[in-house]
Amino acid sequence: MKHFVRLFFVVALAAFSLDAVSQSVDGNIRAAKKAAAAAAKSDPNAQPDTVRWKTWGNANLGSTQTMLWNWLGGGEPTITFNSNMSLFANYKKNKFFWENNAYFSYGIIKKDTHQAVKNDDQINLGSRIGYQMAKKWYYALNFIGKTQFSSGYRYSATDTTRISDFLAPASIYLSLGLDYKPSTILSVHISPLMGKATYVRSNDPTVLTTAGLGPDLIEKGKHTRNEFGGGLIFNLNGSFMSKKVTYNTQLELFSNYLEEPANIDANWNFTFSIALAKYISASVRLDMIYDDNKKTVAKELVNGVLTNIEHGSKLQVKEFFQINFSYNF
Repeated sequence: MKHFVRLFFVVALAAFSLDAVSQSVDGNIRAAKKAAAAAAKSDPNAQPDTVRWKTWGNANLGSTQTMLWNWLGGGEPTITFNSNMSLFANYKKNKFFWENNAYFSYGIIKKDTHQAVKNDDQINLGSRIGYQMAKKWYYALNFIGKTQFSSGYRYSATDTTRISDFLAPASIYLSLGLDYKPSTILSVHISPLMGKATYVRSNDPTVLTTAGLGPDLIEKGKHTRNEFGGGLIFNLNGSFMSKKVTYNTQLELFSNYLEEPANIDANWNFTFSIALAKYISASVRLDMIYDDNKKTVAKELVNGVLTNIEHGSKLQVKEFFQINFSYNF
């Protein structure tokens, strides 16, 4: 329970702090616009101010509890706690733009007869800089970084195996290409030059293998796998019904030119949220990942001995449905 309370206060404090920062930035922007308007009135030749900062975000907290007492239908008492936060900060001046986003999530489930384990854990960061070359087309440099907060495990009836940790792995994408922006809610990043680095802050062979480092790299004591190729990033963000219904999705595709380019790595997430009341919302989030380099490792009995056996890559799917406290800022 102390983990739930601690996480609640961390997320809540962050939300209110960011709200204060957002209000301060908005106030400064309004003051700057008033000053520019006053200057324009006094100088008829003055150019209009085209500097625009736009910041926003939201934080969500959700929890459920199931208590059973002499319940003949069977079952097990559980407590679940999930939290997530999305942050955005975009800047635009004339033909230049700079877009930044961050997504954090963490979830815990506690069963009566088991220790508390996580069921969600993500740190996703993104930044994109661009310059307009033609109507709806921009030169763009794009950065994406991904990792998680804490250790992850695979649980079985006989064993618990650590398969991930903070910065194990950490994935970084850096790409140069073109952005196509036909509207304010849609953008497509097309990159013939994309670098991908997977760093693993661990010496555990199971963690290294699960993160996508092959036997050749592990034998040399390497902790990083570097890839070079091309890719596409598709973003769609919008709302309707006076912003009571919001949705956002991002699809990332990557092909390694130097090793099996026909095997496309894909990462897709989709979030759909409905405001039920001022601070209450229902949301669905779906994450799907396929990475040809990330292998499934499971312990199996070989001649009576538990041994790590590597299997092929598999589609990873995670789905959440929540009714939670929601705060927009």
